[in-house]
Amino acid sequence: MSTEGRMLQGKVAMVTGAGQGIGEAIALAFAEAGARVLITGRTQAKLDRVADRIRANGGEVAAFAAQAGDPCQSVATVDRAIDAWGRVDVLVNNAHTFTDHLALDDPRMEANCKIDLQSGFFGSLQLMQACYPHMVRQGGGSIINFGSDFGLRCEPGFLAYAASKEAIRALTRTAAREWGRQGIRVNTILPRALSPKAVAYLEETGTHDFELAKIALGRFGEPDDIAPTALFLASDASAFVTGQTIGVEGGVTMF
Repeated sequence: MSTEGRMLQGKVAMVTGAGQGIGEAIALAFAEAGARVLITGRTQAKLDRVADRIRANGGEVAAFAAQAGDPCQSVATVDRAIDAWGRVDVLVNNAHTFTDHLALDDPRMEANCKIDLQSGFFGSLQLMQACYPHMVRQGGGSIINFGSDFGLRCEPGFLAYAASKEAIRALTRTAAREWGRQGIRVNTILPRALSPKAVAYLEETGTHDFELAKIALGRFGEPDDIAPTALFLASDASAFVTGQTIGVEGGVTMF
């Protein structure tokens, strides 16, 4: 692995949902930039595959299977990073359960909302709380949460997902204000990329052309399109950026 351009040299980063898609791309980019990376997800085999890619490129990685939104597993995940490397500089809350899209009057809607909120919102909150004392002790850190333009546009059938993603944006802004004096920066990325889940959704719903028409740049993104923005937010290059929502989705949503 080259020593040039290693923006995260000496840092420890945690990336959730890193067994595939956007999380995998971010973990690989962080390792390439010099970070020691703890990757988590539900499936150990997927994590092991990503870890092998990182090690093959000279990176240092630990893979830890954990369910987003489980408070005990959230604490154990952070403890694993601390036990291995003694610190945690960057937390990327990418993991989020994606429930079936339902009409607002569907009786299953409340249950779906609880599932999405538990994995996405509470999962992010739990890991942030677990990382907080370590980041305070070391003088700061960067937390990167993931929202969605679906949360801003409130597409029919996506209340559960949209509500969770907007709750995450509120979590980001609140933490940025409460924790800024401790040197902890918190930002949200709104991604648009052809992750495995996104591809499956487009195929199942037949909405490929409909969704593509919303993108100003005229193409779907790839996971590698998201990773550079996460790398910027994780690094000292974004030392004066906090509480922000950054769209990395080809111009679907423009602030």
